[in-house]
Amino acid sequence: MNPLIAKLIALTVAAGGLTGCATSTGPVFPPQATLEEKLELTREHLSLPGAAVLVRQGDELLVDRAFGVASLETGEPMLVDHHFRIASITKPVVATVLLQLADEEKLSLDDPVSAYVEGVPNGDSITLRMLAQHTSGLSNYIAHDHVKQAFADEPTRNWTDADLLAFGLSEKPYFDPAEGGWMYSNTNYVLLGQVIESVENDPLNAVIQRRICRPLGLQDTHYSADGEFRPSPFARGYQYGDADGPIYWKGIGDVPYDVTDHSPSMWHAAGAMVSTLHDVDRLIRAIVDGELVAAESHAEQLAWRDAGYPVDYWYGLGLIKYHGNIGHNGNLPGYQTTAMRHPERDLTVVILTNMYSSPNYEEPADALFFVTIRHLTGQSVAPPGWAGW
Repeated sequence: MNPLIAKLIALTVAAGGLTGCATSTGPVFPPQATLEEKLELTREHLSLPGAAVLVRQGDELLVDRAFGVASLETGEPMLVDHHFRIASITKPVVATVLLQLADEEKLSLDDPVSAYVEGVPNGDSITLRMLAQHTSGLSNYIAHDHVKQAFADEPTRNWTDADLLAFGLSEKPYFDPAEGGWMYSNTNYVLLGQVIESVENDPLNAVIQRRICRPLGLQDTHYSADGEFRPSPFARGYQYGDADGPIYWKGIGDVPYDVTDHSPSMWHAAGAMVSTLHDVDRLIRAIVDGELVAAESHAEQLAWRDAGYPVDYWYGLGLIKYHGNIGHNGNLPGYQTTAMRHPERDLTVVILTNMYSSPNYEEPADALFFVTIRHLTGQSVAPPGWAGW
């Protein structure tokens, strides 16, 4: 998924949420450097194997290219049509399907989750809207050390929805949803995946294909928690560590490890989609611009909740708003991604990378996003602690 902000303020938000490193120092650029030159210098600064980047202003593509390599082992060049695990960019898709079902009166956003899934603490008080907006109070399973260790101990295991929910629902909720609050939780979206499958009586990938991918002509976008599902060409994914192996949740060390084999079943509906640069561009524009849902539902999706962070970060239904840019990002072992659109500027930025974090724990797609926005607008949107970005 996790999902610029959270780690910056000592809040663990894995596979989604904008996260960042509190001691990051940006690269130095020549005075007349072009955006593409800055992106390549930033890739080198981050020790990032490869990236695919698209920057669209209206119908004009300012950047549409790949940088670096898709495989450190073979030196295979990265291409714009390489597939990536897009992590929590899955969440806007799941939320959009939920809104489509509400449009068709197959469910209501005010339905309690207990009407669809048994055994959820406070399930009679937690609505589907709360799950989509992260106001349920349910614990984020990946925020717990024993869960992180379980994933690290069995990285290729086929984790089920039930496994993930057992982790998340066994923990004390962050708050009583009746009293209000906000906290990012992947548990919410695992539950929404179950709700959608229950209502549609179909696997989630089939629902997403029917409702999202085919209408938008997305031939390279799929939902799959199967770690063996790797459409060709597929970018290998890396994580840094030390001589003892990759360090998934700290991002330190200077030895790159190939973690492509590590299972996306750690995320399911919270972050198990695969896509390509151009498909994500089409996808995020359609969702942010409201092409796939009724106008009333689109307004619901863009009803922003202040997340309470000391930065300009808001959350709707499966969408982040950050300095006027709307979309989502995500991280999971091997990959970090960002897809953001600024409707007023008609500016869309999509960045897919094949590295979880740099040796200094900078999220690479977020870092490239900061560089892009500063180059185009002169404004730094990097969070505190990202000196020079």
